[in-house]
Amino acid sequence: MMDANQAFEAVRAGWDDSILEGTWITPCEVEAFRRVKGAYGLLIALEHAVVLNIRKLKTACVEPGLYLYVGSAYGAGGIGARLARHFKADKAIHWHVDRLTVEASRLAAFVWPDGQECTLVNHLLKTGVYEVAVAGFGSSDCQSCPSHLLTVQAHTKK
Repeated sequence: MMDANQAFEAVRAGWDDSILEGTWITPCEVEAFRRVKGAYGLLIALEHAVVLNIRKLKTACVEPGLYLYVGSAYGAGGIGARLARHFKADKAIHWHVDRLTVEASRLAAFVWPDGQECTLVNHLLKTGVYEVAVAGFGSSDCQSCPSHLLTVQAHTKK
């Protein structure tokens, strides 16, 4: 069984141009993506369960493991501003994903300039490596995706 850090790095290493063209970034690199519009995947490692207090979602708890939250940023601040917020530990809870990022033991992000979040979600679900983690999570305004929070399956079960 891989430990959490090994699994986290295996997921990052497994993304290459066969998945999608884009770039993995760390919190130190978000400024380079200010004003860049597009989609992103936020890799979230949870070492303990997180209880969700979201009335519209039926799942009340997210178990320890690796998750990928898919979002987009088409506002003035772009992907860099959105990811800077996600990487920030001390923040007011605004989006569903904030409940996870404040509890995460580790975060990394994949940036897909000009990408669409729903295209990314659908592509990832087809790989067999990702599954819907919580139906409706982060996708309340989306008509085509079952969720924007995916469980990373293949690397956590080894």
